Amino acid sequence: MKLAFLEGDDAGAASRAELQQDWPAASLVRDDAAARELVQRIFATYRRPEPLPLFIKGTQFQLRVWEALLKIPEGRLVTYGALARHLGQPGASRAVGSAVGANPVALVIPCHRVIRASGVLGGYRWGEARKRLLVTAEIAHHAPEFVEPVTKPDRLR
Repeated sequence: MKLAFLEGDDAGAASRAELQQDWPAASLVRDDAAARELVQRIFATYRRPEPLPLFIKGTQFQLRVWEALLKIPEGRLVTYGALARHLGQPGASRAVGSAVGANPVALVIPCHRVIRASGVLGGYRWGEARKRLLVTAEIAHHAPEFVEPVTKPDRLR
């Protein structure tokens, strides 16, 4: 089963065509009940990661990038350059960006946690508004972990 966002004009005709091109032997069927169950499963494990069997296809480089994305903790952000350096290819930040953008399973493989070196969120395959929402939600969820403790009032005198 593949879950895909189909949006835009003509009920996602362009997205549907891309999906059919990526999986030419597949029969594309709309199954809202199965999609709902899968989405609930993904979101149920989102904060408590557990194995979710996936079959994703990509180049060896894309697979390495996607595997590295899985190691970025929720609520943390890294730059494309930092991810490239982590992979041992410091000059490959653009290639990393292309691989991040080709991630077929947003949220499950958290490509929204990668930003530009300037601090700008950058593009997102499923829209910048979704990326901003995901990043904001994760940071807000982990805010207490990132904030330094406040000095007790009696020590301020």
